[in-house]
Amino acid sequence: MAINILQILPMYHSDGEDKLKTLANVKKFNDFNEVEIITYLKSHDVDGIILRAPAKITRGILDHCHDVKAISGAGIGLDNIDVDYATSKGIKVLHAPKINSRATAEHAVALLLAVMKDITIFHKNTRTGNYSYRDGSYTFELQGKTLGIVGFGSIAQSVAKMMKNGFEMDVLVYVRTIDSNRQALGDLLGVRLTTSIEDVFKESDAISLHIPLTADTKGIIGERMFNLMKPSAVLVNTARGGIINEGEMVNALQKKQFARAGIDVFAVEPPSENHPFFDLDEITVTPHIGGISLEAAKMTSVVIAENLVRAIQGEELPVIANLTDLGIQTQ
Repeated sequence: MAINILQILPMYHSDGEDKLKTLANVKKFNDFNEVEIITYLKSHDVDGIILRAPAKITRGILDHCHDVKAISGAGIGLDNIDVDYATSKGIKVLHAPKINSRATAEHAVALLLAVMKDITIFHKNTRTGNYSYRDGSYTFELQGKTLGIVGFGSIAQSVAKMMKNGFEMDVLVYVRTIDSNRQALGDLLGVRLTTSIEDVFKESDAISLHIPLTADTKGIIGERMFNLMKPSAVLVNTARGGIINEGEMVNALQKKQFARAGIDVFAVEPPSENHPFFDLDEITVTPHIGGISLEAAKMTSVVIAENLVRAIQGEELPVIANLTDLGIQTQ
């Protein structure tokens, strides 16, 4: 029996779309319109849904997913899918395998270098003829400085390794708990672990965020944390925009509580044209491209397509985020 897939927005690379078409019948929506998607679900058999942000899987959509067996996001994060409600309806929710970890880590490092070396500010002034901006302007060397990392997943570990070995930075990592395995990994990478996020913000010359967006982490980086930072410190976020209180970050930069920020993610994406970040030279921004290297986009899109079909066919895959909640145990 043919498999029917509803695709919302283009995949990160056409190779994934080509693969999906060889495995299933695909109905593609190039724009996210909840009403149109619900209308389609009402009158068509759909076995699976694949989507990328800013598209969302809401309760309204899920209420009409009568035959849907699996839904796949395009990345690691699943904050654009109501996972709990999908689980209550017996629908498997998949995230992408961690193929783009290296790409995201490299982008975090690129933003870190950009803000510590004031690349965008020097670029802007040089192109507008203000060559003398260099007079009295200084950048920061990374060697011997402390890099604070919030989170210790695969991306954070790659960043720690690059900055420790490549730039000889002292690396301090915030984790919620320290067990023997995590301590052994920290020792292997040559980094210090702490369960105090406050210590990370107090001690660090640069901070890189690598935690998911959850109810517990939403807005966790706000005024209280900014008050702890060194005036010369910089902050980079390639995780999720919602973990930062954006208004409080703008206020902190305007009050020079810390020096610079490199931002790849926003609380609402795409951001509005008058987003307050765009008015500050102290913030370097990119459009959520951290994990979209050509290499990662091609490989990830193909694997996502294959995994969605495999999940629909009943395979128990480790990338099914709600397997345990569905009462399914992997072998």
